[in-house]
Amino acid sequence: MDSCSATAPLYRLVDEDSEAPYILAQDIEGFFADSRHAHDEDVLIFGSAVGPIRVGADLLDVELQVVDAMGRMIGRYFVGRVGLRSEFGAESGRASPGFVATFYGYTSPYAAAGAVWRRWATGGPMRRGEWARSPVSCHASWLHVAQNAWFAAGHAAQRYGVGDICELDGELILGEASFYCALGESVNGPGGYFGSTLDGLADCLATTRATSSMFELIWKRYDDTRERMGEALVSPIIEVLREFGVRVTLR
Repeated sequence: MDSCSATAPLYRLVDEDSEAPYILAQDIEGFFADSRHAHDEDVLIFGSAVGPIRVGADLLDVELQVVDAMGRMIGRYFVGRVGLRSEFGAESGRASPGFVATFYGYTSPYAAAGAVWRRWATGGPMRRGEWARSPVSCHASWLHVAQNAWFAAGHAAQRYGVGDICELDGELILGEASFYCALGESVNGPGGYFGSTLDGLADCLATTRATSSMFELIWKRYDDTRERMGEALVSPIIEVLREFGVRVTLR
């Protein structure tokens, strides 16, 4: 899943309270980082300031927003303090001008999330199973983006889908993140969210039970899922689903 160049901003750094923009950026490097890496590395912000800002000073109460091609906010991160260390121009040899910054140790431990956000900024996932076409190493990042975007859009942790039957294809499920990607799509459509952990699933089920009728989950190729995820992960999921009234059919 490769990122592509774009002229429209993908990110904006804004004041958390007023949402007045500080910087519009086409890309950011160093924020989405492998969790094994140190969190004190520089963050490169490829973009320009909207108004006067002072390099060498800190921006306070900053929210990092992800925006789509129409400029609508589709994701958000409450960063807090951002230190602008230096500024670089086109002559620096980098892709475009921007700023060297520090987020004071705050990063997102989903290395592929930037590429996933760029895909969502073009219109979001429109095809079923799109998450499964990315490498399994990207599934946790896809799930993270789905969860962040779900709540940024004002959705609650519940089922919005219609119909009495949802289907899971165990052939696509390669691990825990894959399962929750598949479940969110099954229950709430492409890009949908329905938990990212067992506790998150329970929250979604509790809200759904309080607001609408429950559903039947047909789990195809269940044995494939159990073999890949392991009994210790699969059994509690089935128990929670059934506890909240989901009719689970294993095939």
